[in-house]
Amino acid sequence: MKTSVKALPVIAAFVLMIPTAIHAEAENTQPATDAATQIVDAATAALMDKTTAYIRDPATSLQQVTVPPPSVDTLAPCQHSPEIIIPGQNRLLVGNITVKAVCREPRWSIHAKANIRIELPVVKSARTIDRDQLIRSDDLVIQPVSLNQIRGRYFAHKTELTGQMASRRITPAQIVRPDMVEPPRIIRKNDDVMIEARINGVTVTMKGMALEGGAMNETIQVRNSSSGKVVKAKVITSGKVATVMP
Repeated sequence: MKTSVKALPVIAAFVLMIPTAIHAEAENTQPATDAATQIVDAATAALMDKTTAYIRDPATSLQQVTVPPPSVDTLAPCQHSPEIIIPGQNRLLVGNITVKAVCREPRWSIHAKANIRIELPVVKSARTIDRDQLIRSDDLVIQPVSLNQIRGRYFAHKTELTGQMASRRITPAQIVRPDMVEPPRIIRKNDDVMIEARINGVTVTMKGMALEGGAMNETIQVRNSSSGKVVKAKVITSGKVATVMP
């Protein structure tokens, strides 16, 4: 019995030590985030956020940022998320770039490589489209194009172009830009037109001839068939123009 009584404090002490040991072991199984992982995560998030401005429709676009883990074996993990400095804030962020990761506690900074890949849905010509040709939906195709291959403005939907008129010859597989199209001309050069003029509050009409083609609301030159006088007139509908008062 004496032996049992003396053993109780030892057993109790052992039992009390079990939770502490288990807790310490659990903590040891949770590795701290290393500096390389912190840099990769922070740079990826910063670049994804920055390049989102290029994306019109995330559902049909590709946005991919790859940051290889830098060699930072001698750096202690940052006590906060590293600040990412992106050089050339106004330049196009695509392809291979270099960013700078800065930590305040402990104090260190390092450059890291990154690759940005962005592909956007772009309208191209499916076949040759001649000048002055009205553009139909089957004249066009939508294909993914790398952002660094796009120069200037472009179209992302066929409906933006269907019914427009080509202002120049467009070759197959060419990205269709806004300067390649214009509104369709509803009056063509040498068309007979009715000229509508407002004189002293009274609207009168007279016959004339268009000296140039024009789209809706466009101002063109027309000749009055009776007087032979050339005037400027705005296209208001097919075959009809209204004189533009100086």
